[in-house]
Amino acid sequence: MSLDYTYESLKSFSRDELEQFSLRMIHRLIPEETMTELFTFEQEETDSDERLQSAQFDAMLRMSAIALSEIPNAFSESESAQQNIERMSRLLLWHFYAISFQLEKAIPLEVHCNHAETLVKKGQIDVFQWVKSLTELLHTYAEISEKYNK
Repeated sequence: MSLDYTYESLKSFSRDELEQFSLRMIHRLIPEETMTELFTFEQEETDSDERLQSAQFDAMLRMSAIALSEIPNAFSESESAQQNIERMSRLLLWHFYAISFQLEKAIPLEVHCNHAETLVKKGQIDVFQWVKSLTELLHTYAEISEKYNK
């Protein structure tokens, strides 16, 4: 089994293993101060359950974008740098799909992996490009989910 975090690889791992490893990777890539800032909300953001959920979704989207944008720096000097960057990007995109937004309920893993592969090959550079791409991905998943649930 290859640890490349493509569809074939992901479906052979337990969810717990993937979750633990992806969380360790996120904590390695994002400083604690940044995490605290991302998940500290203003009073008006917590006034209602709907507003709190929206703030939490926004924080998770930004967390994912920051982590994904940091991967090239973290692995650029490693042996097989490009391969490691792609592997870790796939893993964090799995985390975005399964943990942050619980999209497993709406989108099959294989569909997600196909979209993730497009993003990995695109080679996003900065956090703003990742925010845009991840937002577009959520919209795409909403459309796909709507088709599946008709």
